[in-house]
Amino acid sequence: MNWGFIGFGRIARKFLESLQSVEGEIPFAFASRSNAVALREEFPEARVYESYEALLMDPQVDVVYISTTHNFHYGNTVAALNHGKHVVCEKPLGISYAEAKAMADLAREKKLFLLEAMWMRFLPAYREAIRRAKSGEIGPIRHITASFGFRSEISTNPDGRLMNPDLAGGALYDVGVYPLTLISDLFGWEPESFKAHAIKSITGVDETIQIQLDFGDDRLAQTLGSVALNTNKEACIYGEAGYIKMPLFWKCETFEVHKGEEVETVNIPYQSTGYAHEIIETAACIANGKTESELFTLNDSLMSAQLVENILTTIFKKK
Repeated sequence: MNWGFIGFGRIARKFLESLQSVEGEIPFAFASRSNAVALREEFPEARVYESYEALLMDPQVDVVYISTTHNFHYGNTVAALNHGKHVVCEKPLGISYAEAKAMADLAREKKLFLLEAMWMRFLPAYREAIRRAKSGEIGPIRHITASFGFRSEISTNPDGRLMNPDLAGGALYDVGVYPLTLISDLFGWEPESFKAHAIKSITGVDETIQIQLDFGDDRLAQTLGSVALNTNKEACIYGEAGYIKMPLFWKCETFEVHKGEEVETVNIPYQSTGYAHEIIETAACIANGKTESELFTLNDSLMSAQLVENILTTIFKKK
């Protein structure tokens, strides 16, 4: 398929590298309002447009990958769907439940494929770790912990994307959704109750957020997300007969299964930069006429958006 890129930052470059590793998938067109000249020099074989609209009007573009800042995901995705393009949109799909639902409804109405690019869900090692947790080999699962935090120059810059409320900045949108997604694989998206506490930046967004969730039936979870603190970026799934430890769980290639004194290490590398697996899934779904992936469904996106909205409402006391 021919892919068009709307937004071309750091993540898009990793996505492009993976795309080039998947047979039959072509980086066909790029759209940039400010870097068109540079992109033409870098990708002389691709089409480069100076507006998103021009790219979307190209009849040879089959699917659009969107990696603009969070606040633009809704508008970019709706425009792409209205031009008849399949869409892979970086997370979060929308910055509210209402946005995510409108996008999902439009994709279904137009019978077009739409995927929120939660790449973690597609990684072979991650999927195997979740499968083994669900299989019962570590017993009934009682507790999950997961943290994802980093500190970089952009995270300490009040004018940068991560701290800008107008660009939907903050820890929960950027990294906190990864632990919540892992928890949803095992406990679902609807906790019976939760408590959330955030450290807010000078711009008013959540720079660090801790969430405790109770799913009933003695099932508990705890997450930490931060764009101001480096954390171990580790997830642990605790069962009554052992536990599974996932170092760097959001880009999982290795995990450990602990049962008593026995420790089994499982290594399953991902292809290229890791984004290849969601690309392969997208291509297969579209080829088979599917409008969503079973590995991260539109309902997953809607439930995630609702949970995130509930958490942020609690933190910021929104009416």
